[in-house]
Amino acid sequence: MADLCLLAEEGAVAQRWAIGDQAAAVGRDETADITVRDDTLSRRHFMIWREGDSFLIKDLNSQNGTWVDGQRVKGATLRQDVCIAAGRTLFMFSEHGLSASPAGVIPAALAAQPAAGGTRILANSANPAR
Repeated sequence: MADLCLLAEEGAVAQRWAIGDQAAAVGRDETADITVRDDTLSRRHFMIWREGDSFLIKDLNSQNGTWVDGQRVKGATLRQDVCIAAGRTLFMFSEHGLSASPAGVIPAALAAQPAAGGTRILANSANPAR
């Protein structure tokens, strides 16, 4: 089991989705498994799925790209506490359920601006994980 967390501008976890054995598509369209309101996201921007003991991410030919820890990727293996930037939205991936911290704040290194440039926005979730 893993978590994909939407991060607010100050670095707090704004929304969280559990990623299990089913692949999850992330994008701005209602047909995505995880819908995020961000006009700079493609309708179906990227996908995360489990393969064996690993979780993988694949960019779904998005216009603005998918960035994992500051590097633009077409596909990559995710690891614990990796930062994912898509559009102006910042996510954190965690292979283990996040423990509740008093302020719900992520590590400072993950709160930095995404390498893709631009301003992060707080993107409200339109529908929770299915």
